[in-house]
Amino acid sequence: MSHGEVKIAKNGNGTHVEVPRERSESPPPSPDGGWGWMVVFASFMIHIVTDGMTYSFGVFFSEFVTYFEEGSGKTAWILSILVGMTLSSGPISSSFVNRWGCQAVTVAGALLSATCLVLSSFAQNVNTLIVTIGVGTGLGFGLIYLPAIVSVTVWFERYRSLATGIAVCGSGLGTFLFAPITSTLIERYGWRGALIITGGLTLNCIPLGLMFRPVPEPPRSPVTEPMLPKSNSSPLKRSQSSEHLAKANGKVNDGNDVGRLTLSQPALNKPQEQKLQSHSRHGSGIMQRPDVLYQGSMTSLARYRASSPERTFPVKEERVPNCPWLLCSDESKAALSEMLNLSLLLDPIFILFSVSNFLTSVGFYIPYLYTVPLCESLGIENPPYLLSLIGAANLVGRIILGYISDKPWVNRLLAYNLCLTIAGICTVLVNVCWEFWGLAVYAVIFGFTIGAYVGLTSVVLADLLGIEKLTNAFGLLLLFQGIASLLGPPLAGLLHDKLHSYAPGFYVAGGTIAVSGLMLFVIPIVERRQNRKRWEEETAMEQI
Repeated sequence: MSHGEVKIAKNGNGTHVEVPRERSESPPPSPDGGWGWMVVFASFMIHIVTDGMTYSFGVFFSEFVTYFEEGSGKTAWILSILVGMTLSSGPISSSFVNRWGCQAVTVAGALLSATCLVLSSFAQNVNTLIVTIGVGTGLGFGLIYLPAIVSVTVWFERYRSLATGIAVCGSGLGTFLFAPITSTLIERYGWRGALIITGGLTLNCIPLGLMFRPVPEPPRSPVTEPMLPKSNSSPLKRSQSSEHLAKANGKVNDGNDVGRLTLSQPALNKPQEQKLQSHSRHGSGIMQRPDVLYQGSMTSLARYRASSPERTFPVKEERVPNCPWLLCSDESKAALSEMLNLSLLLDPIFILFSVSNFLTSVGFYIPYLYTVPLCESLGIENPPYLLSLIGAANLVGRIILGYISDKPWVNRLLAYNLCLTIAGICTVLVNVCWEFWGLAVYAVIFGFTIGAYVGLTSVVLADLLGIEKLTNAFGLLLLFQGIASLLGPPLAGLLHDKLHSYAPGFYVAGGTIAVSGLMLFVIPIVERRQNRKRWEEETAMEQI
């Protein structure tokens, strides 16, 4: 609610009473079209640039290892910190979005990441690249990542699954395009020139970010109500009227009594005042929408939740942390508090999902980083095209998985589990591939199935925990993903430095991803046990 917006109502005593607009307390309705499709296009193009650069980093990786003569383990920290910063800064980015909106945050992220990429071209050692690419560009991409998602979801409800599916497909297309483009740029201009050009391409996120317009407010009714004559015995019949306030507190009187009681008894206004104070305390930013991170259609969510048993959760204390930042508003504090609230860690199902997500993140980036070096060690030509195959298959996988996930006959958790398990097993088996076509088959299977990790996470979370817990759950998962991403690539590089083989790294990646999928098959058992326990407790209470 915008502060200071009030409606002037005239009570039965002839006195004007200021009451808040009830409509403005709710977010504007999603248009499901219009400028929203331009927002989808902008998000799609942003995913091409940012994810394309990140997922094709394996091409730069080989150049850095050769040029600086550092081990794979140390050089891998560049990508791992880049990804870790991008993900872990999600809660911070959400608070900035609440404060300044998607447009300003995206532009700031684009400027920061582009500047850091250009500065990286002057690096004389890996440590400098860890700071400029890892920390600087990672933080910049983090400021871009969240607005590119939420700016789409607020424009769509019915067609949200389609809209977000199109937007995030830019990630797969970016990987498909950037791997050979990066390889060509390095051949022609060296890795320093390639970084400068990549930084220039990142600046395209500025005009694209400016397309992230907020959803327009619906037309408002006139502020001042028509003046009613005193002889009119019919009081105003609106939910905002003082009569409604009185009725809500068990006071039913005629118009004159309502006005007199409202003015003489301030307690009658307390419920409305408390509501205003609560709304002011928690802010009115975009991240206060409980569905802002949900990437499936809302109609599909309603269908799934209607057939799901109701679950209970620990009571979360509503609080806003003390924030020393001078630029941290109440809205930013509320968003940060919501995403970082730890009470959800008491839910065993969320704990299972978090551990699974952590393990997936450990292995997720290893194939993207080490496929090119693996091919070079085997003497296979054109290794960047394998990354392109992963990207193309990932694009198709996200479209298909996103489409079928909205169908009522699809068990979304089961589809998610199977995809992760298959992705992990085929990553382990990559070590038996000795030629391009064998690795190409792996690239297609891995790219398709791993699309579930990004595309279905939010919808599965909403199915398991409820839409009202999604912001909290997603915020914690971003932190877990960021930490896990710091571990995987350097660990695989360290194993290569010690054992002089990339095979152990792919074993680690495949094993962690496969286990992350297999362990989630336990969730239905845990749910049945929780439902049985809850039923026994309710039965015991009824007998008492």
